[in-house]
Amino acid sequence: MKHSITSPRQAFAALLAVVALTCLNSCKSTQVAAPQMASAQATAKVKPIPMILDSDFGSSTDDLFALMMLHHYIDDGRVDLKGIIVDREGEKNAGVVDIFNNYYGHPDIPIGLERNGVKNPRCFIPYNGICDLTEADGTPMFKTSINPATLSDGYRLYRQILSKADDKSVVIVAIGFATTLAQLIQSTADQYSPLSGRELLDKKVKAIYIQSGRFEAGDSLSGYNMRAASKQSAIFYDQLPTSVDLIMSPSNIGDAMNYLPGDVLSDLSYTTHNPIKAVYSNYHCDTGQRMWDTNCLVNAVLGDEQYYLSPRGYVTFVDRGEESLMLFRQDPNGNARYQLPGDSYFNQEKLMDIRRHTRMYNNRASYSIEAPQPQLTNYEATQWVKPRMTQLIDKYLGTAGNTLNPDDVRATLRPIGYIGSNEPDYKQAEQLLTDNIYTTMLNRAIKQGKTDMVIITGPPASGKTTAAKQLKLNKAGLIYDADLSDPQRLENAIAQAQKAGMRDINIVMVYNDILTCYKNCINRGKTQWRFTPLDQLIASFRNNSGKIDHIQATYPNIKITPIDCTNNQGVRQTTLDAAKRWNFNPTDADIKTLLTYLLEQINSGNLQSYEIAQAAGKVLAIPGLNAENQALARQIDEKIREVSTQSR
Repeated sequence: MKHSITSPRQAFAALLAVVALTCLNSCKSTQVAAPQMASAQATAKVKPIPMILDSDFGSSTDDLFALMMLHHYIDDGRVDLKGIIVDREGEKNAGVVDIFNNYYGHPDIPIGLERNGVKNPRCFIPYNGICDLTEADGTPMFKTSINPATLSDGYRLYRQILSKADDKSVVIVAIGFATTLAQLIQSTADQYSPLSGRELLDKKVKAIYIQSGRFEAGDSLSGYNMRAASKQSAIFYDQLPTSVDLIMSPSNIGDAMNYLPGDVLSDLSYTTHNPIKAVYSNYHCDTGQRMWDTNCLVNAVLGDEQYYLSPRGYVTFVDRGEESLMLFRQDPNGNARYQLPGDSYFNQEKLMDIRRHTRMYNNRASYSIEAPQPQLTNYEATQWVKPRMTQLIDKYLGTAGNTLNPDDVRATLRPIGYIGSNEPDYKQAEQLLTDNIYTTMLNRAIKQGKTDMVIITGPPASGKTTAAKQLKLNKAGLIYDADLSDPQRLENAIAQAQKAGMRDINIVMVYNDILTCYKNCINRGKTQWRFTPLDQLIASFRNNSGKIDHIQATYPNIKITPIDCTNNQGVRQTTLDAAKRWNFNPTDADIKTLLTYLLEQINSGNLQSYEIAQAAGKVLAIPGLNAENQALARQIDEKIREVSTQSR
């Protein structure tokens, strides 16, 4: 569909202009001026801001979104980025920045690297491993242009840049540790300038936007970045010239802006190659990640009117290590201010602006996985999956954590018609996708040094997911929560895991009696619209027969943990000898009980007409039915036919 506005940026700019005008006309002034949204494109030619970015790349992903947005600001002519300081030790952390600079088309931006900073700081998401990602042919996935070993020390790059800058022109966005800034303050004259570092800051720097503090009632903690480098932070805040404006973004501002991993990969689903996508596809990013760092950048580039700001004052840093405080004293002559929280609308506005930037990319993929498609089933569904495999894997990994569950995998097929009740129509497509996700998650776990794995298997609705929660298995490198009752699927999963390098494999075998499983299947179907047909349930039980003996014989070194959930009486670990006596071969009496229960559910009206076929499946095709059970199956089949005729 074409519009008179020809680009997403122009459309967004027009929308924001209308909203901003409405706010200007309707909002009453308050003690603190409300922030106004700026358009995505400058309405008039603006002079680019000379800027230095200082960040602890290599841990939290909000740094990456700030860097992405910064490259877009460069393209828009808003920022003249003089250099990037990486204040977390490690050459690969600088390598990540190089990847972004090349990807977004600015490979020549100077990079400085901290080499004497915080030792072994906490790493929330070790995403610098994207430097090692390769294509199928072994070539690097992302282009680079530097050798991190040759980079200048961060504080030296600061001195080099500031020595050439106009007086009071440079804006620093500091969203990492204060280590390099402290080293800059303590630096002395060198080949770049006869001035000390403190004198350079006083003369050349206009403002520093820094992610720090909290300043909430009863909470004066300095924020993680400042506490992690408390001695250097004390130097920075104590010796920063008061001629430099200091605008702080406290932790509670970004706390309210949660960019969910699933939303990230959804926003990137139209691109085949993107470094943020690579991070979210290869690492577990669902760690409570919030968008803290982007607020400093947006404030620095788009102006103070973007945020609610405190009155002016002075800030004091109290070095108490992990308990370090930042105290603010109001004074109209002070150089410091800090961002104040907004309402939920404000938070969503800022988050959606980040998402808008995420969607601005090149290298579009050929296939969409988000927009509804014509309904496709069976073979056609499988053919739809094949060219979209990478995008579907990415979407699943966005919220999967370390758990692979085919039921959740199947949910990615909703755009082509999967609704839960029609699970059999998507079995082949789901298995293809699950197998590929399994390979990806195995490789990801091994790359992260995690060689322990749990396979939770058993008949449908036997209690596998409940067992996983109660046994607290979530610390394993990979959890595969699946039926795996089809011949060879469990064995193939084990063999693949061992080949990939999984040394500690625990197979949790979950059992529940078949009638309770079927009752669970029907209850789940009615609440989640995801039935397991009776014929498939019986087939699953039969396929699990003798599985423990087979695993012991084939993989004698693998641990087997048998869990008995009979009658839904709880998650109970039992012995292997007891587990070998589990009834996986339903007798004629068992099948009669199941068919009778299904008829009762139909005749009582507990199953709606459109649910009967889903709960029953192909009951007449159940192998080995005796005459009595065949008669019951025919009654059920007649009910299905009757309902089908009435619905026409």
